[in-house]
Amino acid sequence: MQSESINELAMALVSAQSEFSAVPKGSVNPFFKSKYAGLPEVVQHTAPVLAKHGLAISQFITYSEHGGDELLTYLMHNSGQFIAYSMRLHLAKEDMQSFGSACTYARRYAYMSCLSIISDEDDDGNSATKAKASAKPKEKTSAETMRDLLSTKFAEPIERKKIVEGLMGRELKTLNELSEAEVVGVILELS
Repeated sequence: MQSESINELAMALVSAQSEFSAVPKGSVNPFFKSKYAGLPEVVQHTAPVLAKHGLAISQFITYSEHGGDELLTYLMHNSGQFIAYSMRLHLAKEDMQSFGSACTYARRYAYMSCLSIISDEDDDGNSATKAKASAKPKEKTSAETMRDLLSTKFAEPIERKKIVEGLMGRELKTLNELSEAEVVGVILELS
């Protein structure tokens, strides 16, 4: 569900999203001994940016016409434009504690989803259910990968280096002298 037009809301959301960083995990789940970003941290982290761009989120507990409790989340802009969506609440038991827990989880996930924000690391719950795996090697950036590819070209005869220098119009001592765009251009020329 949304207002007839959302152009101003969309522009404000794009601007706000450019300012969001990952939400720090400041809450602890004592059962799994894991950290997570709780709803208060998520709201505290995003509210100033939202306000700066004329945006607000409002959430309501409603009863679905199909039966069952739902969370209704509105993303609103000060122009009056809005986007709203509902999320069914899944209760572990039919008691108020389960209802409150389902509401809190739903509010946090809907809020973060609405703004497309994340908390520092999303491991899909693996750290909460498995022993920690050994540390993975650091993934290479696209620039590092492209430079590696280009270095294989430099490993070929000296003529190849002269061709690259000719394309660049200057002498090269190392590949690190090339910008990412230059590396891409050279690879395309040499392919």
